[in-house]
Amino acid sequence: MAQRSRALPLTDNLDLYFALLLRENHRAAVAMSALELNKGQDPALRAEAENLNHDHQQLILSLDSAIMSLRALPPSFPEHTMQSERFSRLLDAATSGLHPAAHRFIARLKSGSDSLHARSSPKQADAGTGSVDRDFAALLITHHQNSITLARAELELGRDEHLQQIAYLVLQDQQREIDQVQAWLNQHPEKVK
Repeated sequence: MAQRSRALPLTDNLDLYFALLLRENHRAAVAMSALELNKGQDPALRAEAENLNHDHQQLILSLDSAIMSLRALPPSFPEHTMQSERFSRLLDAATSGLHPAAHRFIARLKSGSDSLHARSSPKQADAGTGSVDRDFAALLITHHQNSITLARAELELGRDEHLQQIAYLVLQDQQREIDQVQAWLNQHPEKVK
């Protein structure tokens, strides 16, 4: 997501940029949940993935609508203000903070690779545990923490009321999901190899 997020067109509308980033973030979550649904074994995580997939698909539609509306508006404030620089730093923190393993996880899904633990170099030693369920849970926490960072940035600096409502819901829902998945990880410690 970080590479794709950096490739998003910069815009002078901070709300639009938030919506674009959050949409990419949620598309990545849908891809992760699809892999869990396809390959995962744990019923609780599969149920979490199913709910996440449905909820995120709905949110993506809402974000698409907001993006269309925001693109129709004239620029509302200049790109080079203290506020936009601060927003940019917050967004940068959210998108660059995604663990490299998450990007590899998503890339494997898109390429159709079944092996999460296949490693092509020593630098990729963190690419997975060999358990789709455990990898999904661990990556979902990091992924949701990035969504929360984005949502906080929108709540603090955004101006669009609809997107601020979305950001508030993201904060609530994703923290709840983090708590649920962390509880699952605590109940299912990694097996020593």
